[in-house]
Amino acid sequence: MSLLGLFDIGKSAILSNQVAMNAISNNIANVNTEGYSRQEVVLETTAGVQVRGDYLGRGVRIAGITRHYDRFMQLQIIGQNQSYGRSYSLDQGLSHVEQIFNEAKGLGLFDSLQDYFNAWQGVATDPEGQPQRITLLQKAKALIQNAKQIERDISDALKNANDEIANVVDRTNTITSQLTQLNGKIAEVEAGKSDQQASFLRDQRDELLNDLAEQIDFSWYEDDNGYITVMIGGKSLVTPEKAYQLSTSVDIEGNRSVTFDGEDLTSLFEKGRLAGNIAVRDEVKTDTLTSLRKLIASIIKETNSMHSSGYGLDGSTGNDFFDPLQIYTLDYSSGGYISSATVNDPSALTLDEYDINFTDASTYDIINNATGVTVASGQTYSAGSTITFDGIDVVIDGSPAAADSFLISPLRGVINNVDVAITDTRQIAAASSALTLPGDNTNALQLFQLSQSGISDLSGATFEGFYRGIVSNVGVDSKAAADSLTYDSNLLFELEKKREEISGVSLDEEAANLIRYQRAFEAGARIIKITDELLQMVIDL
Repeated sequence: MSLLGLFDIGKSAILSNQVAMNAISNNIANVNTEGYSRQEVVLETTAGVQVRGDYLGRGVRIAGITRHYDRFMQLQIIGQNQSYGRSYSLDQGLSHVEQIFNEAKGLGLFDSLQDYFNAWQGVATDPEGQPQRITLLQKAKALIQNAKQIERDISDALKNANDEIANVVDRTNTITSQLTQLNGKIAEVEAGKSDQQASFLRDQRDELLNDLAEQIDFSWYEDDNGYITVMIGGKSLVTPEKAYQLSTSVDIEGNRSVTFDGEDLTSLFEKGRLAGNIAVRDEVKTDTLTSLRKLIASIIKETNSMHSSGYGLDGSTGNDFFDPLQIYTLDYSSGGYISSATVNDPSALTLDEYDINFTDASTYDIINNATGVTVASGQTYSAGSTITFDGIDVVIDGSPAAADSFLISPLRGVINNVDVAITDTRQIAAASSALTLPGDNTNALQLFQLSQSGISDLSGATFEGFYRGIVSNVGVDSKAAADSLTYDSNLLFELEKKREEISGVSLDEEAANLIRYQRAFEAGARIIKITDELLQMVIDL
């Protein structure tokens, strides 16, 4: 090896260690950058030259730049982000509903419920007393108004959940578009078509995958060219070529569903914020809101039944205390429609919801949604005929067809539409017979005792017991959601710590490496300086 070869060795030492110091400096600069993966320059000896039968190295060169990354750990973090996203949405939604029933702050229905029945006891104590009758009407109206407010608050919570579903879908579409762009850049870099650092782009892509995982649950894989494909329900959401968009639609009940290329995928989502908001909406609507409506409907039904059998001070009878129950309907049909739905026998009402399902134009089954039992069937239905079941008369006109469905409900709209029907205090039926007026309190006493009686429509529970059950279920669900969020948050934190152990930047370690490569850089410069001096000495000979 000639003397001039020392210049090449010194030069390689300077350039290689300079790149190493650049990488270390970049690590230090990104110590607080979320998702950053530490980079390390890998050095190797250059091909040697043969000297007296042996080989002597000719300096150092850069073999590559390593990205400290654990794919298995990243997969775990993505999966945990999906669980965390669902727990977060459940906690947010259910804690909101829990506050609606915050009895400790007097925000629930318990006090109003007690006041209403205590007012009947007041009438029973003095059946002719005008103050007691006025108080009863006031307490009855207060009960209804509080129920209306709670229903409005729950409806607002449901609207928030539906709105959040749309927001999550919008966020998902933004992320998938960004993933497609990064797909192209990473493939270009790693194919040698650009001087950008692929590790930086991969960090960005991993962060986007983490963000996407918090929104929805998905599966994904990476091909040999560096492209990733994201799939939901067996359908590609992100491909090497493009990103496909999710969309939402709203049905006639106001529920927002998630669609992909016209297909409803709502039921496929089990994790992420999207699944959490769907679960909150469905749980609150089918359990909490339906139970509240059933409670109020039961109070109306039982009060009206007993009140209409009694007599007021004016001798009147047959008067409903509250507005009578009505039937709410929804048509899931393009050709048929419900032209009439009425209560023919209030005592036969079950306070359950029903579906009338047509298997063809004239054949139908009536399903109790609460029990799943078929309560009636018909083989020869014709438009305009009356279908009678469980105290309800329904008339369907038009041309119903196979797969058409019609919802029949005595609960929906019951709180919103009800009010106290009695306006004249003399018509409050405290007596059980016209012959015992005016001092008879029998009927008023029985109405008060309703509060202590098991109600068949409420599975044998009292009004107060059933309401306590609603509040308890809301509290239990909210607590479970909070516990789940705490668990998922802690587990995600631990996984992130594990990732930091592999991919994170240690300032102490980087500072030591910086000094090490600085010394190597200085030594390489010293080689060139000494070689220059030796060469000058040779020239001067």
